Amino acid sequence: MTEIKVATLNVFNRMGDWERRAPLVIDQLEALSPDVIGFQEIDLMLDQGMWISRQINQRLGSAVPHYRIKHAGNTGKRASYHGIAALSRLECEEHEILDLMTFERVAQRMVLRAGDGSFAFVNTHLHHPPEAEKERVEQVEYLLEWLDRDARGLPLIVAGDFNAYLGEKAVALMKGRFRSAFEAVHGGEPEKTWPTPVNDFDTSPAGTLDYIFVSSQFRIKAAELAFNTPSADDADLYPSDHLGIMAVLEL
Repeated sequence: MTEIKVATLNVFNRMGDWERRAPLVIDQLEALSPDVIGFQEIDLMLDQGMWISRQINQRLGSAVPHYRIKHAGNTGKRASYHGIAALSRLECEEHEILDLMTFERVAQRMVLRAGDGSFAFVNTHLHHPPEAEKERVEQVEYLLEWLDRDARGLPLIVAGDFNAYLGEKAVALMKGRFRSAFEAVHGGEPEKTWPTPVNDFDTSPAGTLDYIFVSSQFRIKAAELAFNTPSADDADLYPSDHLGIMAVLEL
């Protein structure tokens, strides 16, 4: 079997004092050392994704495979600061981008080589605000229809910021097709993945918005919160306004 560590994190673009948050992101990314991670709210004007990639690769040196990043830009007026990106140190065989066709949202799918086989990693960021449940359901349905068009039956991981609270139909649709890695390990989802004190202006209810969903070909060995350690100098400073999720899988 091949072991794969995956993760997801909404980076919160340049907001929330990025210059102070950035070292926390890199420190905790290095400690986590995922094989692939999906980022949401990547700021393309800052070349934020490439900066993260360069920083972590500098720390790795030449002893291990370096990370490579694939971006998917937002389709509308928020393109410069609301992109998504996947960072992987596995060989990438394919990369596709899906325009979800509503509210300037996109998804990306990478086919990655692991051991003697391949799997697909999907990264997405669905529509906000909380009351937009119907719109998120439509985006999930559109995403699933796209994934179903690939008849190869590749093992599949779907991760990201779904902006969908527990109990929403969008989450139920995903769980009807996949297992939530965190729930499979712990018997339930985390108390919350949003917000941290970094976001002091959004009054939406706290809750779990971020997930890693996996197909039946994977055995889920572990799953935990990630990017959840505040600065040693400031208890209110976290890597992002979201907590991340990580999972260790066997393929």
